[in-house]
Amino acid sequence: MAKKPLSPLKKLRMLQNLTQKELADILGVTQDTVANWERGRAIPRLTIPQFKTLLVVLKVAPEELPDDFSPPRTYSEDTSIMQSEDN
Repeated sequence: MAKKPLSPLKKLRMLQNLTQKELADILGVTQDTVANWERGRAIPRLTIPQFKTLLVVLKVAPEELPDDFSPPRTYSEDTSIMQSEDN
C-alpha cells in the first residue's frame, strides 16, 4: 500500500522535531486542532501573535509557508470528487 503524502505543515513540524502536542502547546491550541490542520479538515485561524510564533518555531519566513496545510490530494481522491460532482 502506498503511503499518503505528508502535509506541508507536518513536514515543517517534523523538521523541527516537534510533536503535534508540542506545537499545539506553543500556539495555545489543542493537539486535535493541529491534527485537523495537517489532515486538511480545518483551516488554521491564527492570531497575529500565534502566526509570528508559528514562523519562529518552524524557522520559516511568511512566504515559505504553504497556502494550504493539508496533504496533497491523490489522483484517486480527485477522480472520486469529480465523479460525485457529476451526479
